[in-house]
Amino acid sequence: MKLRMKFKKGRPVMFISHLDMIRTFERSFRRTDLPLAFTQGFNPRSRISFTPALSVGITSSSEYMDVEFEETVSPEDAVARLSAVLPEGIQIIKAETADNKIPLSIVNAATYMVKTALDEENPDELEKAINNLLNREEIIIEKSTKFGAKSVNIAPFIYNMKLLSNTNGTADICMEVSIGQQGSVSPKLIIFELEKLLAKKLEIVSIHREEIFYLNENNKILPL
Repeated sequence: MKLRMKFKKGRPVMFISHLDMIRTFERSFRRTDLPLAFTQGFNPRSRISFTPALSVGITSSSEYMDVEFEETVSPEDAVARLSAVLPEGIQIIKAETADNKIPLSIVNAATYMVKTALDEENPDELEKAINNLLNREEIIIEKSTKFGAKSVNIAPFIYNMKLLSNTNGTADICMEVSIGQQGSVSPKLIIFELEKLLAKKLEIVSIHREEIFYLNENNKILPL
């Protein structure tokens, strides 16, 4: 059977890599004695799959994984036993059977909350820069690949962006962007493009991934 789990990645573990997080879950599952399923062959691996990797230094309240078991396991029992051995900063929110759920491989969009320091920046100027960037048809960047530098238009990967608040010297910017194999753009890169329009640096205080989902003709389908 297969369970789908939603979990948080908090500040205590925000600087561990995606690979280290996978290893953490593999070790934790071994400690639970749950009947985890493994691949066949010379080097068997646990049958655990994740949504697109979260960059180092970013927290999240919406990470997902599919876990296959050799036997039937209740979601409640799996959550309780796994939660008891996970390190501080990783919290299982809920779990359900993965039946009739969208494949994690097709998840293609995410919502981020980016907090930046405002200093003496006028919030109106920041909002103007956000609208300017959002309405552009082309935002060309140079991307490094194994074949050399490549020009990429990231404008189609920015679905929505808005300034939510500007209090106590900080601004909260909500970004809805593309992720996955079809193309992606990082919140840090978007902030860099805003800096160009403002002609000054925007210090990033924090980045948090609030949700990931499958976006199809403006319909959002959550993994769980």
